[in-house]
Amino acid sequence: MSDKKFSIRFAAAEDVCVILKFIKELASYEKLEHEVTATEEILREWIFEKKKCEVLIALENDIEIGYALFFHNFSTFLGKAGIYLEDLYITPNCRGLGYGKKLLREVAKIAVERGC
Repeated sequence: MSDKKFSIRFAAAEDVCVILKFIKELASYEKLEHEVTATEEILREWIFEKKKCEVLIALENDIEIGYALFFHNFSTFLGKAGIYLEDLYITPNCRGLGYGKKLLREVAKIAVERGC
């Protein structure tokens, strides 16, 4: 893994095709592809225009290999927001290299930084 460069960045509106591709791959893995009705237009509206969730993109050597999609929830008992991780996905050929753990750690770091 020493010759591979792993990085994480927040998704931008230009990434909707990549996000949708990963959503479909995840659905296929879970044998639920028949349930995917999301389109690039829907994702662009809800993620980037209405800002209802956030997406991190995982990259290996600057090539997208996975994503994490999360959004804020709210605990009335605690009186503060939390983060709900909806999806965490790494392409099959990049699994087993610790990338999923790194992506999960990044979500946790964001949660801590935001006081969740």
